Amino acid sequence: MFRDWSLSFRTIQLSGLTTISYAVDVVIYLTMLILSATLGRIVPPRYQEFSIYDISIRYTYFPNVTVPVWLLAIIAGGIPFLQFGAFAIFTRASLRRRFWDFFAGNLCLLGALATQLWAVVLLKNITGLPRPDMMDRCQPIFQELDITQLSTVEICLQPDWNLVMEGFRAFPSGHASTVFCGMVITSLNFAAHLQTFDQRNNSFKVFLTISPTLIAAFVAGTRVSDNRHYLRDVVFGSMLGAFVGFAYYHQYYPSVFNLRNRGRAFPPRRFGINRFLRNVGGFWTFSEGEQINDLNLVEERSLNNDDVEKRLALNSNGEAWRVRDMQDNIHYVNNVLSS
Repeated sequence: MFRDWSLSFRTIQLSGLTTISYAVDVVIYLTMLILSATLGRIVPPRYQEFSIYDISIRYTYFPNVTVPVWLLAIIAGGIPFLQFGAFAIFTRASLRRRFWDFFAGNLCLLGALATQLWAVVLLKNITGLPRPDMMDRCQPIFQELDITQLSTVEICLQPDWNLVMEGFRAFPSGHASTVFCGMVITSLNFAAHLQTFDQRNNSFKVFLTISPTLIAAFVAGTRVSDNRHYLRDVVFGSMLGAFVGFAYYHQYYPSVFNLRNRGRAFPPRRFGINRFLRNVGGFWTFSEGEQINDLNLVEERSLNNDDVEKRLALNSNGEAWRVRDMQDNIHYVNNVLSS
């Protein structure tokens, strides 16, 4: 077990192991995001065979779509980023508490978007299914074939081969997956901060909570109207993105039905302390009331070994531990781990 140490930035003290662990998370998520976006463009899909008599792949190719990629990035990434920032600014809490909630929210968003994009790119290239507008992209050689005979991508005369490759990436819808991933996280965060499920029958809070998913549904629907995807592609992509967003949100935040939490993120991870202190490691300075609330919100998630606390309540001199800052906290944790 590695011994922890403290890092000091002016008046802020951080756990060394915690800081490194979150830096590794950021690097991994960014690497996944960049690689997925790059490989999704340069690695050719598995070109499925098709019939030139198949009307379902003879829709018109529209160069300009309703929601281009740059607008998708603003909706799926920009809106969640802004709402995390807004809640961090207007929530009543210490500056460090608000900064942590903002960081945790955006780390959750980054990880979710990177994961769903990786899954989408992998599925698109493995399945290699043609889009509804594939024939218009392909510009095939017209030839007399038996109606039961299948053709391959070799009949395409399209000089822009990237356009042809994209024509075989129908399943699943990347737009649908990405936008539902970001909007589900946004809806869950709205529900948590607004306490939508407080059983007070406030329809306006319900409307604000579901608004992001309605935006996601609109974006996903345009992929059908723009002849980029079939309904099956959009439905599966929406389910994939929503599942990933839901899973990542609950890695960083308690359930939206936990009204005591008021939309705050889980405390920062600390290594080796799950047996005591209820996983609260003193990452920031708590006020008395804030500390009590944070202990409550992680009570169901963490383990608590009373025997460890009883044995280690005193230091080596037989005096009670005085944990005044992060350095004292880490000293105490290291003593526990070495006992």
